[in-house]
Amino acid sequence: MQLSEKAAYIKGVIEGLELDPKDKQTKAIKLIADLLTEMAAEIRDLGQCYDDVCDQVDGISEDLAGVEDLVYDLDDEGDDDDDYDYVSSEDEILYEVTCPTCGCEIGLAESSLNDGSINCPECGELLEFDYDEDELDSDDESEE
Repeated sequence: MQLSEKAAYIKGVIEGLELDPKDKQTKAIKLIADLLTEMAAEIRDLGQCYDDVCDQVDGISEDLAGVEDLVYDLDDEGDDDDDYDYVSSEDEILYEVTCPTCGCEIGLAESSLNDGSINCPECGELLEFDYDEDELDSDDESEE
């Protein structure tokens, strides 16, 4: 039974008691029954508003998820490159550099080094790379 139906039932029971309409207690009981009827209607309206707000929040949440996917280019697989602030290409990260200005750790692929420089994604500082490929090859051999 809904609240409004219960309030109507109570009001009917009170009227069925055939109380003296001039009695103070009868007046108080009838006022309480009227109040119950009004409260039941308000609660019903609030429930409808609550349902509407929940639907709107669900819609906003779905829209926001779409925007996040576009802005952050999120995928479900995850990347191994998440530890770095910046990756300059789709190639595998082979080198790490730290910006001397802001301390940002940057993951770089070999193609980035071949470009000769990048801008730090945090502070915009131009980071230039001057290396000798023979040095890199000898470093790789000494690590093995």
